[in-house]
Amino acid sequence: MINKENKSKWLLLIIGILLITNIALLAFVFLKKDRRTHEKHTDRKAMISAFLKNEIGFNTVQLHQYDSLSSSHKEKVKKMFENLRSSKDKQFKQLASANFSDSVIETVASLSAGSQKTMELQMFSHLRNVRMLCTAEQLPKFDSLFVKVLNRRNRDGKNEEKKN
Repeated sequence: MINKENKSKWLLLIIGILLITNIALLAFVFLKKDRRTHEKHTDRKAMISAFLKNEIGFNTVQLHQYDSLSSSHKEKVKKMFENLRSSKDKQFKQLASANFSDSVIETVASLSAGSQKTMELQMFSHLRNVRMLCTAEQLPKFDSLFVKVLNRRNRDGKNEEKKN
């Protein structure tokens, strides 16, 4: 028969093994998730560049100009999201301090709508800038196909989210 001291050593060993496996599993899941997010962003940029090259007919110079525009746009949008995040915190504090009164809710909603409008204007401006890179021959293709690609990309992203 196993005495109490040996029994507790075995239990501690089993608990230690289970703890290490759980930590390893969690690390694997979180690291894999981070890689998938990075791959999606890389794939999106590669997909749009390939689309512009293959479907619209962008040359090397146009693709380089697009990369510059895209990088600039990404930085602007990143700053806008950071500002939006901090303003949301302020808005929630404002709502709480005013006991969620109707007037404050209306004010905060108007501020949120203004932020959303600014984001939309930035996106439309970026699309216009990309469109301006097109030659006269490329414009009809861009106008008819680009919306389809953006819609497909958004649909694919939603499908991916449902899978995960």
